[in-house]
Amino acid sequence: METDEQQSQFVPFTKAERIEQLAEIDRNIVSLLRSTARAIQTLGKQQSQSKDAVMTDDKGQESQVFQDSMNDFLRALRTVNVGMKRQIWGLEEEHIISLENKDGPNIRDEAGEVQGVGNRNTPIQPDGDGKIGGLDVGWLNSRSDEVERGMETDLWAEAEAFLRRTIEQREATKN
Repeated sequence: METDEQQSQFVPFTKAERIEQLAEIDRNIVSLLRSTARAIQTLGKQQSQSKDAVMTDDKGQESQVFQDSMNDFLRALRTVNVGMKRQIWGLEEEHIISLENKDGPNIRDEAGEVQGVGNRNTPIQPDGDGKIGGLDVGWLNSRSDEVERGMETDLWAEAEAFLRRTIEQREATKN
């Protein structure tokens, strides 16, 4: 059982703090991509220079750049992984989503990693009405104009085909 002191120390994050955490995850993803690009560029240089005679100092320096890039990549990947898990648990705490666990409770360490034997990849269960947990997928999709743009493209293609058929019919009747 928790004491009153332990309960009073727990203060949930505010919406602003959650948004700042998501912004930090976004910045870490950008860092992840930069590290990947730097590593790939280094590999590209090593390949092109392996065809030519190159001094070993340059190769050693490029190997160090590649190693540093990979270490940055792994650090950023770990940070993004932990941050996303914490955000998902926050959504679960607010009862926005529900992560059913059929194998019993999981035990988490300080970094947020699951230490129990429970199912780590538990799916979020839809309720059959377009909601997953308390999150309305239809509402989220309505915030994207991807479907609208796709439909607009289809309508323009249909209009163009109709116009071409009309022009061809007129030309056929004139001749």
